[in-house]
Amino acid sequence: MTLDFRQLNVASLNYNDIISSLKSFLRSEPTLKSLDYDNEGSAISMLCNILATGAAYNGVYAQFGYHESFLSTANLLESIFGIASNGSVLLEAKKSATVTNTVTISGTTLAAYTPFSAITPDGRTTFFFNLNEISPETTTTLTLYSGDNLTQYTDWDFDTQSITVPLTVDPRTISLYTTDTIGQETVWQRVDKTDFNRESGNYFTVLNTVNGYLVTANLPESLNIDGTETVYVRAITSNGSAGNSSVITMPSNVTQLTFNNPSGGYNELSVELARAKVQFSISAENRCVTLADYENAILQSGISGTDDITKITVVNDEIPCRIKIFVDGLSQSNQDALMIYLGTRAVAGINLIYSQ
Repeated sequence: MTLDFRQLNVASLNYNDIISSLKSFLRSEPTLKSLDYDNEGSAISMLCNILATGAAYNGVYAQFGYHESFLSTANLLESIFGIASNGSVLLEAKKSATVTNTVTISGTTLAAYTPFSAITPDGRTTFFFNLNEISPETTTTLTLYSGDNLTQYTDWDFDTQSITVPLTVDPRTISLYTTDTIGQETVWQRVDKTDFNRESGNYFTVLNTVNGYLVTANLPESLNIDGTETVYVRAITSNGSAGNSSVITMPSNVTQLTFNNPSGGYNELSVELARAKVQFSISAENRCVTLADYENAILQSGISGTDDITKITVVNDEIPCRIKIFVDGLSQSNQDALMIYLGTRAVAGINLIYSQ
């Protein structure tokens, strides 16, 4: 018996089409054409039903796998997180509200991860945290991150030089510390994995994994953490959008000089925003060429107030080689930060202005 498998079409996702094709294919073989294909209770019909069921499942799985393997067609956040992980791109699954203001620290040092009490618009109490220690008698720009609490992780793998922390934290707030045998603490410098212009030092980076954030010092230019050191990772447990528009109470040693409101928190990253972040970092290689590149760059900038595509406008100006950038509701300080950020990613000869 010789069968021409070129006549067999089971790639359809329609179950009835698969059965019809299978029966037509088998009928073409002389030794099989006399079987009772039209009787649903016959052995050959039952066998065709079983084969068609398996083919239909495999077809659906294959179709699903093909779609979810590519950024342009993926519709599940888990798929986009996987693609981001392969491209060393960091996506925030749950992002807390942030606020950046100019402050003066007086009297005593502002310790890293100091909790600032705040009241949410619906009257609940929450907290904001700074990430870095600030010396007294200093006027500086201070960024605060909303969150439920400060968490610490110590299950460091010395073989892989890494640890995985859960997606419940805001990855922007992750810090790495080591303490040696005499109690000397080292704060490690967080870097982008794609930036290779560094000398040897205490560096770490944060990347996506399927079930968490990978905190790793396994970088070519990073010093090795040996088993004699105590390693711990600190991060803020994200409360998503809860901190947006909260009113923060400043400690007695912090004088606030500007008064921006917390914003930018979300409970779940949208597929559209996730795709835009990955597209800009992988496809555009962190450079802006098209207007869409600028939109994607703004979306993934991390600047508070820039993560809503409906508020972003990027258009060509009447003057050649000039592009107008505008984000509805963006504070003056964040406007300045955005233009500096975009200026480093624009190609030569392109001028950017902030205007509607």
